[in-house]
Amino acid sequence: MTQRSPGRPAVAFTPVRGGRTFEIVVQQIRDKLASGELGPGDKLPAERDLAQHLNVSRNVVREALRILENAGLLSTRKGAHGGAFIEQGSPALISQAFNDLLTLNAISLDDLLKARELMLGMMLDVVRDLPAAPDLGALRNNLAETEAAVTSGDSPRRVQLAREFYHDVASLTGNSALVFTVDAQTGLVQTFLRYRVQDMDAQQLLQSRRAFLDHLAAGRFEEAKAELGAHLRRVHKHLWRR
Repeated sequence: MTQRSPGRPAVAFTPVRGGRTFEIVVQQIRDKLASGELGPGDKLPAERDLAQHLNVSRNVVREALRILENAGLLSTRKGAHGGAFIEQGSPALISQAFNDLLTLNAISLDDLLKARELMLGMMLDVVRDLPAAPDLGALRNNLAETEAAVTSGDSPRRVQLAREFYHDVASLTGNSALVFTVDAQTGLVQTFLRYRVQDMDAQQLLQSRRAFLDHLAAGRFEEAKAELGAHLRRVHKHLWRR
């Protein structure tokens, strides 16, 4: 049986008949997620039990689970307490979709930069309109850690802190969909950034971060947007164009 949180009923699966059976199994599990019968952290029945419930072979179940794992919807763990577990969701899935679009030339790096700049500007508009002033503690800590990473010459740490910076900016909105989207865009940008961070003027970066925070703290949101946009354009010029 499906391992559920206390008080939640067990999930029943319908035997599969006809068609491409592994796709039907995948859709059944997706439907259970959409209906709320399954949720993050839930454990699916053992492979053998699931095959019996669905009236399919274990190979079909294995293929369905592989597809769902590749889609980021579940993870498989080994050991006595292992099995297939529903995942929490990850921005890496959106990053991969963006990366595929870039690979297919469906969008360009210029398109991605402009979309990123527009979205971050929109988020600052959202923050401006919130009833309470934003809590800038996480961004201040990020700046302090970035200064330390620059001083020590720790480029990998600078890349990590850049990711956290944009996550912290998005988090000011309180909108999880915006946070996921920005995290996904940042993940894609950093496939380029991590190889070229040394090309970026570290002191100019710190100056920009300080100015951005000062503008936010003073409620100068248009100036904050301009500062952030200027930084993004510098990143594009120095790190993306070869």
